[in-house]
Amino acid sequence: MDQKGQIWITKSLNERQRACAQNLSLEIKEVPLTTIQHLDFPKEIPEVEAWIFTSQNAVESLTQTNFTGRVYASGKQTANALKGKGFDSKRGSSETALSLAETIAEDGITSALFFCGNIRRNELPEYLAKNDVQLKEQVVYHTLLEPKIIPAQKGDALFFMSPSAVEAFAMINSFSSEIDYYSIGDTTAHALRKKGVQKINTATEASFEAMLEQYTTENK
Repeated sequence: MDQKGQIWITKSLNERQRACAQNLSLEIKEVPLTTIQHLDFPKEIPEVEAWIFTSQNAVESLTQTNFTGRVYASGKQTANALKGKGFDSKRGSSETALSLAETIAEDGITSALFFCGNIRRNELPEYLAKNDVQLKEQVVYHTLLEPKIIPAQKGDALFFMSPSAVEAFAMINSFSSEIDYYSIGDTTAHALRKKGVQKINTATEASFEAMLEQYTTENK
């Protein structure tokens, strides 16, 4: 495949992700627009029926492994991270937080603890509140926005892996119809649409590898 243009990645990748791009003969440029600051896992945890995780970042600082209630995860990657901590988790019908909230309500959960970041969307808490689920929140990481100029040109592709990266980009960059935009999932795609982006290539699965597959399919 002849690469169409430069691929800009708006977060830092791990070695496995970089190797995946190299195996596809793709040249990428990483320009991280956010930094994650992990907090200490709380020592005192309120008694609830379920724990909820919608981000791998929230799983990172998890140290307590003797919870016997239900554990819920939004997306395959978060579920895999929990598996690495020794937890089997239940997911929603899709990889969105709203889908997970629907599953939690359908399961009859009446109390839950949501491990989240300082910047989080409202869909899950609002849906659970409307369905009489008593929800407590515990912030276990901070997302810090670090806007940078990305000199993308016509034919280039921009990969966004979070709504926070979209916000950081918009602070000092403009969205152009001549750039191809790729989203890791529906939530990030929604953030792009709010900025006026009309054409968005959304991965079929919330992973960087799925985004690369989407890119190669679009640019054969």
